[in-house]
Amino acid sequence: MPSDNNYLYDNVDEEEGELEFLRESLEQMDNLAEKTTQLLKVFDIRLKNLGRIIAPIYKSTQKLTRLYDNIETTMGSLDDILLFFNVAKDEAETIRAGPDESELLPYLDSINRLKDASDALRLLDLESASDSRREIHELLRIGLGNLSQLFSQWLKEHSGGVDPAAYSNASEIPSFPTDTVKLLSMLATYLNLVNDEVSHDLKLTSTYASIRTRHIQKSLAQFGDMCNVYIRSNSFDASGPSGQHGYGGDPAGGPSPAEFRFCTVRNDQWYEAGSSPFAQYTVNIVKLFQAERDLVRHIMPTVISDKTFLASVDRPLEAYMNMGEKMLSYFLSAPLYEVLHALDVYGYLLENDAVLALLLTREQRQSSGMAKLVSRLQHFLGKSFTMLVGILYAPFKDGRAPKQSGGVNELVHNAVTFLSYVIGYKDLLVNIFLPLGDGNWKPKDLQQQQQRSGHVGHHASDPSDGLSIFQHYLRDVIDAIAFAIDQGGKLMKRPTLQFVFLVNNYSFLARALRDTMYSGEEDSQALGLGDLVGRSALQRIESQIERSRKGYVATWKALMSSFPAATLTPPEKLAMFNQAFDDMVRSQKAFEVFDMDVRAMLMSDAADAIIPDYEAFLRQNPDKSVDFSRAMRYTPRDIQNKINGMLDD
Repeated sequence: MPSDNNYLYDNVDEEEGELEFLRESLEQMDNLAEKTTQLLKVFDIRLKNLGRIIAPIYKSTQKLTRLYDNIETTMGSLDDILLFFNVAKDEAETIRAGPDESELLPYLDSINRLKDASDALRLLDLESASDSRREIHELLRIGLGNLSQLFSQWLKEHSGGVDPAAYSNASEIPSFPTDTVKLLSMLATYLNLVNDEVSHDLKLTSTYASIRTRHIQKSLAQFGDMCNVYIRSNSFDASGPSGQHGYGGDPAGGPSPAEFRFCTVRNDQWYEAGSSPFAQYTVNIVKLFQAERDLVRHIMPTVISDKTFLASVDRPLEAYMNMGEKMLSYFLSAPLYEVLHALDVYGYLLENDAVLALLLTREQRQSSGMAKLVSRLQHFLGKSFTMLVGILYAPFKDGRAPKQSGGVNELVHNAVTFLSYVIGYKDLLVNIFLPLGDGNWKPKDLQQQQQRSGHVGHHASDPSDGLSIFQHYLRDVIDAIAFAIDQGGKLMKRPTLQFVFLVNNYSFLARALRDTMYSGEEDSQALGLGDLVGRSALQRIESQIERSRKGYVATWKALMSSFPAATLTPPEKLAMFNQAFDDMVRSQKAFEVFDMDVRAMLMSDAADAIIPDYEAFLRQNPDKSVDFSRAMRYTPRDIQNKINGMLDD
C-alpha cells in the first residue's frame, strides 16, 4: 500500500511539471501571436501606402499601352494608304489590256481594288493624293468602258434579228444560250452596282435598248414591208386627192373610185381571215415584245429591267402604230370589200390589246395612240356598214348602169358575197352594232323617203342585244339588194332581158340565203347568212323570182301573137313566128346565165311557154301545102333543141 501511494505522488509531480511547461509555452505563443499581429498590421499599413503610390503608375501604364496600340494601328493604316497610292500602277496593265472573256473574275477584282482605293483616297482628301485619284478614276473609266463594250459585244452576237412568224408563241422564239445569259446578267448586275458607286454614267439601259431595238426592228421589218406592198398593190385612188374621201365621194361631185369599183367590178379575190399583213404584224410584235420582256428580266437588274424593256420596244412600237395609221388611211379609201380586212385587223387589235396592256405602261399605251387607233377603226367600220345601205339604195347613179347582159350584177354579187363573209365576224360586229343602235345605218334622206312612202321597216327583236341589231341590219341589206336588183331590171332595154336579169339576180340572192341555213344541222353554233336573216326574207325573194318568171314566160308567149290573127294565113303566121323566134333565140345568146339551175329553169319556162301552143297550132292547121311546109321551119323538137342551146354562148 505505501508503495502504491508513493507512486501516485510521483506521477502528480510529473504532470504538474508538464502542465507548467504547457502554460509557459502558451504564454510564449500568445506573445508571439501578439507580435505577429502587430507585424501584420504594420505590413497592411505599408501595403495600403504602397497601393496609393502604385495607382498613378498603373494608370500611366494603361495610357502607354493604348498609345502603343494606336501607333501600331496607324502604322498599319499608313501601309494600306501607301498601297492605295500604288494601286493605279499595279492594276494599270491589267485594266488597259481588257477583260479575258473566258475568265472575268480577275478583271473584276482589279476594278474592285481600284474602286476601294478611290473610296479611301476620297475620304482622306489629301492634296498629295490628287494625282493618284485622277489615275484611278481614268483606269476605272477604261475598265468599266471595256466591260460595257464586252456587254455590248455579247448582246450583238445574238441580236441579228429573228423571224417571229416561224414560231407559234413567244417561248419558242430563240433566245441567248443559258451560259451567255448568266454572264450577261452577272456583268449587268456588276456594272449597274459599280456605276452607282463610282458615279460613272455607263448608260447601261440605253446600251441594251439600242442593240435590242435594232434586233426587234430587223425582226419586224418584213411585216412593215408586207403592209406597204399590200397597200400599193391594192390602192385604186391613193395617189389622187379623192383617195382620202373613201365612200363619202369626191367633194367636187361623184363617187370615189373605191365606191365605183365596188359597184362595177366583180371581186373574185375576197379577203381570207388571218391573211392581213397588219394582223400578222400585230401578232408577231406581241410575241417579240413578250420574248424581249422575259429576256430583259433574266439579264438586267430588277431595278432597271422594266425601264430597259420599255426603252427597247419604244421605237418598234412607234413604227407599228404609224403603220396602223397608214392601214387605216388605206381602209378609208379602199373598196367596201376591204371592210373584211379591217374587221380582221380590228379583231386582232382587240385580242392583243390586253397583252400589250400588261407589257406597256399606261402612259406608253396612251402616247402610242393604241386606244385611239382602235376607236377610229371601230368608227370606220360602223360608217362602212351605213355606206353599204346607201350605195344599194342608189345603185346605178353616176355612170354605174348595169351591163345589158342579164347576168348577175357586179354590185349584187359583191354585196351578197360581202355579207356571206362578214357574218364570220359576227362576234365582233355585235360590239360594233350595239353602240350604232337599231336602224341607225340608214341615211336620213332614205329614212324620210321610206316614211313618206309608208314603207314599214324591220326592227330588232331586242334593241339592247347586239346580235339582234346585227340581224336587223342583215335583213335591211337584203331588202336593199332586192331594191338594187329591181332598179337594175328597170334599166334593161328589152323586156326579156329585164326578166332574165331579175331571175338571174334574185336567184343568186336566194341561193346565197338557201345554202347558208345550217340551224337544222348538228353544229347549231355555225349560223349562216340564211339563218341570221330568217326564212321570211328567203320567201320574199322567191316570190320575186316567181313573179319575174311569169314576166319572162309572157315575153315568149308574145312570139305567138300572130296565131290568133284572122287576117293572116297559116303560112304567114308561121313566117312571123319564125322571125320572132329566131330574133328571141339570137338575142338570148348574148345573155349571161352561168348558174346551171337558173339556165335550166329559163329554158324550161321558154319551152313550156311556146311548145304546147305551137303543137296546138300545128294540130289546128293540118294543111300540108307547099307554102305551109316551106313556112314550117321548126318542128316542136327543133324548137326545144334551139331553146336548149340558146344560152350556151
